[in-house]
Amino acid sequence: MSSIFAALLLVLIALLGGCAGPQEKADERKIQTLWPEPPERPRYRFVTFLRSLSDIRAEDEDERLQRVLTGRSAREERIYGSPADVAARNGRIYIADPLQNAIVVFDVPRRKVFRFGVREPNRLQRPAALAIDGLGRVYVLDSQAKKVMVFDGLGLYQSEFRLEEDFAKPVGIAVDPAGERIYVVDRGSLNGDDHKVVVFGPSGERKLVLGSRGEGPGEFSIPLTAEVGPDGALVVLDAGNFRVQIFDREGTFVRQFGSAGNGLGQFSRPRGLAVDGEGRIYVSDANFNNLQIFDWDGQLLMTIGRPDPRGAPGEFSLIGQLAADASGYLYVADLFFRKVEVYDHLSDAQAARYMPAR
Repeated sequence: MSSIFAALLLVLIALLGGCAGPQEKADERKIQTLWPEPPERPRYRFVTFLRSLSDIRAEDEDERLQRVLTGRSAREERIYGSPADVAARNGRIYIADPLQNAIVVFDVPRRKVFRFGVREPNRLQRPAALAIDGLGRVYVLDSQAKKVMVFDGLGLYQSEFRLEEDFAKPVGIAVDPAGERIYVVDRGSLNGDDHKVVVFGPSGERKLVLGSRGEGPGEFSIPLTAEVGPDGALVVLDAGNFRVQIFDREGTFVRQFGSAGNGLGQFSRPRGLAVDGEGRIYVSDANFNNLQIFDWDGQLLMTIGRPDPRGAPGEFSLIGQLAADASGYLYVADLFFRKVEVYDHLSDAQAARYMPAR
């Protein structure tokens, strides 16, 4: 496991197994941090929440004194209002917060939290989605201003381009590692045929339009988000058609999977999408309040999460967007609990530590 979250995981273990009373320990044992649980081989492990500064940094002396004197701790205050989207690279986790009209950044290696997009002349009006390229540049889709703004990893403004008038409701963005292809998802109007994904070049020049409203291969009904997968393939969450569609780099339809329903591998209210470095595809569903994990061919592998009003690890009430980074971490946003959860994918050796002795 990368060292980025290693210290946080040790804190979590201490909190979950610390000195609580008998009844508290009975309640804590119900909290699931491994998915699936032993005796099955665990594949994913809950690492931490990302809600406040206290989730990534221990209390210092000044903060401890403030808490003792006032009964309050600024480091425990929620940093963001609504995690509309999440992206991550090199230990920096970026959260689009349309309530604060800002991008909130958890900089785990430096144990800091900061915001950007809050000052003129590069102020965000309503950040709806974001993506990161291989150089660490952050692409922010501003749905109200109808433009894409590009920042460096520390939030310094780089460039921007505006979307054309034919965009009805831009909701999602993806970018290839080189930053040469920027994909903007338009969920479309209520009665129009403008449900599409538009491909832009780095300067905002329009290169290609994928799809229109429909149910056939390559057509969309309320597309919500997209991700770039292996070999530059584009993966699109076609929510109104209850499916995931995959296109090659040139925009040619390759395959699809998913259908409407309440069964395994089906979708009811699909909301978020992520693709990791191994080609696994993650889809969150706001009706099931879980995420389903598929292989690159669309075969269901497993699920994580369940609906629950407590908001403990793996418990969701309005699950939203997802992200996966190159270090093997998975990020899951929940709009109701105003949280982002972090999971890591376990190797065989790591999983073996949790298996019962034979």
